[in-house]
Amino acid sequence: MSTQRLRPIEQYFPTKPWLEAYRDAINENDEYAEHSAGWGVDFDGSFIFQIEDVPLESNAIADLPPEIVDAVDDELSGLSESEIDTMLEEAPAEARERIESRSGPLEERVTEEVMETTMAEIPDRTWPELRAELPDLLAELITQLEENIADNGTVYSYLDLYDGECREVDTITDLDEREYGFRLVGDYEQWTTLVRGEGGVIDMLMSGDFEIDGDMQKILQYSDAAVDLADISADVDSRFIF
Repeated sequence: MSTQRLRPIEQYFPTKPWLEAYRDAINENDEYAEHSAGWGVDFDGSFIFQIEDVPLESNAIADLPPEIVDAVDDELSGLSESEIDTMLEEAPAEARERIESRSGPLEERVTEEVMETTMAEIPDRTWPELRAELPDLLAELITQLEENIADNGTVYSYLDLYDGECREVDTITDLDEREYGFRLVGDYEQWTTLVRGEGGVIDMLMSGDFEIDGDMQKILQYSDAAVDLADISADVDSRFIF
């Protein structure tokens, strides 16, 4: 079964479990500990990593990593017609109408409906009985999207960086939820470039790919630590939802 190839949730960026795995990697890195000694000791060294323009509106379930798409297809194709009928009895009327308007066998119509659902539409176009038939990983990802992405399609990742370690991470949906000293702002494409190890954070700041809200002189003073943070993110075993 294709579902055997699914990765653990902490490998999928930009989820909260990925952020927690990143925190652990930071705290295991001796070079970062050395280069960031003193960071935040007499100032607020906490960061918000602001990931903008997450493509919820344009990307559908069919655009997820292939192992997830294969697993969805496996799960739905394994349902009997009676199981699908039972599931559809609990579906919202609009969902049933869309499925009935399609042509082909019932299982194919349901699969097409699911695959064409955009990530932004998932909360309104899926229902508990359908979610129960989807792979557990997709259900986890849906929960991540619902709980950790702001209404404007932005992920706010909070990192409490202090004197060589990352003491805490969190995801918030409003900047007022946490006090912070620095905010690194970029769109989803630029963040994936950084996490893939295909760009340098200082160069991307200087070129305008990222914006910094906070004392840039402090960033430059600890530029080796900033580079370490980017390098560590690139070393995390990552899959990208979008």
